[in-house]
Amino acid sequence: MEHDEKDSSVWMPHALDPASPPYLALLGALEEDVRQGRLPAGTRLPPHRTLAANLGISISTVSKAYREAGARGLISGRTGQGTFVMPQTRRDGTAREQTSEINLGFNLAPHVQQRDAIRAILGDLVRGRELDDLFAYRSNQGVPEHRAEIARWLRMPGFEPEPDLVVITNGAQHGIDLAVQMLCRPGEAVLVEELTYIGFRALSSSHHFPILPVAMDSEGLRPDALEAAVAASGARVLYTMPTLQSPTARTMSAARRLAIADIVRKRDLWLIEDDVYSFLVPSRPSPLAGLCPDRAIYLSSFAKIIELGFRVGAMVVPPSLLERASEAVRATAWTTAPLLAEILARMIRSGKLRELAVAVARESSARAALFRRIFKHRLPPPDNQPTGYHAWLPLPPEWNPQDLFYRARNLGIFITPPGSAAVGNTTEPGVRLCLGGRTDRAELERALLRIEEILEHPQHPLLSVI
Repeated sequence: MEHDEKDSSVWMPHALDPASPPYLALLGALEEDVRQGRLPAGTRLPPHRTLAANLGISISTVSKAYREAGARGLISGRTGQGTFVMPQTRRDGTAREQTSEINLGFNLAPHVQQRDAIRAILGDLVRGRELDDLFAYRSNQGVPEHRAEIARWLRMPGFEPEPDLVVITNGAQHGIDLAVQMLCRPGEAVLVEELTYIGFRALSSSHHFPILPVAMDSEGLRPDALEAAVAASGARVLYTMPTLQSPTARTMSAARRLAIADIVRKRDLWLIEDDVYSFLVPSRPSPLAGLCPDRAIYLSSFAKIIELGFRVGAMVVPPSLLERASEAVRATAWTTAPLLAEILARMIRSGKLRELAVAVARESSARAALFRRIFKHRLPPPDNQPTGYHAWLPLPPEWNPQDLFYRARNLGIFITPPGSAAVGNTTEPGVRLCLGGRTDRAELERALLRIEEILEHPQHPLLSVI
């Protein structure tokens, strides 16, 4: 530690991210100020109690943020002296040590040679004559030939979208953003599952619209709770993920889908259906959008099969919203990338995308079997729910998600930050574990066994000791 100490006992972060749990927002602000040089090496940070009082948050929240910053090599405590920013060399060394961590916090497809398939198609494109055309401006909705292939890919019993109603997006998150813009008035509330997709919470914070929780059961949204929420709030828009819901991995039965669609029609709701994981289910359940097509926007994403950076998604809209959808694309991105859409269309035509989807589903099933075997005594009885590449681990009463997050982090295992999915006053009685990514199966098994070992040996966490 450097001895040229600077006192920043009055340090205050510029802003805390309202979309993140308070301790993670504070950690992010601390990291940013260190990175930007506003907190040089050797700077003494405020005591936990002082910073908590200045920010209006609890001492335990500050303690958690400081503890995690210490684990990342940003800061270090000296007995009787305080907490100090570490020199860059020490931070770099810690960062190098953490590159070997196992990340179970990001929902990525298992690696099944997706990049090899992309390289082969790119080689053909470079040698062909079509490449120049793919850099020309096209319609906001996307190239018709690409939309036709995407429509063919999305077809399943009970849902056969017309190519003219397909809008290509820059991934599903872009599609969600477009759907909210199209359907919601400024500041209007949206109904969501009580544990909802992290990306939708971030969008709510960014666009300043409230989200209202709807209670769930083992199949996801409860129809009675949806009816009550609509009656109490007057909300007109529902966002839901009926297949392999994130974070809980729950999937609606056919009967449940009929009940939810009936409420959508009866209550004249607009439905945003996020269906990015349905390709993982062997017998793909009919989407809600097929049951109420005039009231639904259906979203899919090909990044969930290929790679996170392959930002191509699809939005299927009712005819009444098509013009508005085209305008929304123009307002947010002007158009989408024809080059990526051409790669996708060629994968669909050749059957390569189906081959990759089957391989991803097979590998995901094997990884989910590992999860069920290791945590079998912690899971509810098997109910024939389909499995994807994220799973929900219920926690015993003596544990809370924050304690597990830190214990796992100290062992080099990153899990989804607690509090990321909860809406309103909902608590998270478990954690989402992401089983995909480039981690191989043996490495995943070791990580899951370590988490089980942690749960078998609960400790009483100490406050603020770094």
